[in-house]
Amino acid sequence: MTKTDVIADLRGARESLLQAIDGLSDEQMYQVGAVGIWSVKDVLGHLVAWEAELVTTLARLDQYKRKVPQIVEIEDIDEWNEEQYRVNVARGLDVIVEDFHGVHKHLVAAIEALDERMLEDNRAWPWMEGEPLSYLIAENATWHEQEHADDIRQWREEVGI
Repeated sequence: MTKTDVIADLRGARESLLQAIDGLSDEQMYQVGAVGIWSVKDVLGHLVAWEAELVTTLARLDQYKRKVPQIVEIEDIDEWNEEQYRVNVARGLDVIVEDFHGVHKHLVAAIEALDERMLEDNRAWPWMEGEPLSYLIAENATWHEQEHADDIRQWREEVGI
């Protein structure tokens, strides 16, 4: 997969998510139950946390030739998600949305800065266990956003929004 493909897939997932939340009022964005007990605002905060961690990893790849990045070392994903929820729950919707858009810009810029070979060499990063770096991006951003876009669509259908 080329860098152009990785970015196109990422942008496509983002567009899908934006379509899934399109037209929701602020009140609806705060309504619990969109994904488990989370509101749509909470889901956006959750995505910001994961993508910020991904941006940090991509920006510091030179440090990870021998050391494993935190995003890969997270052992209990549910616990990490809960911790991020507690950090973000009191933050306002406007701040979360601003971060949501900002982290996406930083992620695209970080991917654009990568050497194509670095992105696709499945032996360059031992901590990726045979997968290329593009897989880490897909798993923690592209597929993640698509998953939650689908969750939000399903919730909207169930509650008639």
